[in-house]
Amino acid sequence: MSARIREAIAALEDDTAALNLAPPERVRARGERLRRRRTAGGVALVAVLTVATVSAGVAATNNGGTDASPPVGTGATVNCGDHVLGLMDRIPEAAITCFLDAVEAHRPARLAVTSPTTEGDPIPTLYVVGEDGTVEVTTDFRQDRFGGGQGLVLERCTGPEATNGRIMFRQCSSPVPR
Repeated sequence: MSARIREAIAALEDDTAALNLAPPERVRARGERLRRRRTAGGVALVAVLTVATVSAGVAATNNGGTDASPPVGTGATVNCGDHVLGLMDRIPEAAITCFLDAVEAHRPARLAVTSPTTEGDPIPTLYVVGEDGTVEVTTDFRQDRFGGGQGLVLERCTGPEATNGRIMFRQCSSPVPR
């Protein structure tokens, strides 16, 4: 080792000797606390954005966001629930039954489902049953970072069926951006 390197190491040791460094376990614990805080904040942000997005979807399919009452002689809109699913989760059987019964009876109903992409991005979908038994499906792809940016899309569908805990349709219109 050269004399200059030894001098530099000695000077560095003198410079750091006065520092009061925390033990490694305290440094790791502080880093872990910060990581947990960031994770909790991220989860809270995703939850708030999901609720806001589903609310926007409801407003988009509900006469531009107005809370208009159903016409006289029609029943109130049935709420089949708001469900946030994990990657392999299924829509609860009770919600599917509620939705399919409403379609069959031509009774206004709504069902909101948020499903993640394989990367974990939340994709909210709002199903709204009309009095004629057709279903307006509004899907919000705006949070899909890897899916091509389709934005907010509306389809009109018929012939819903439950398949593996999901709702599928026999026929849907071409997607229309909203």
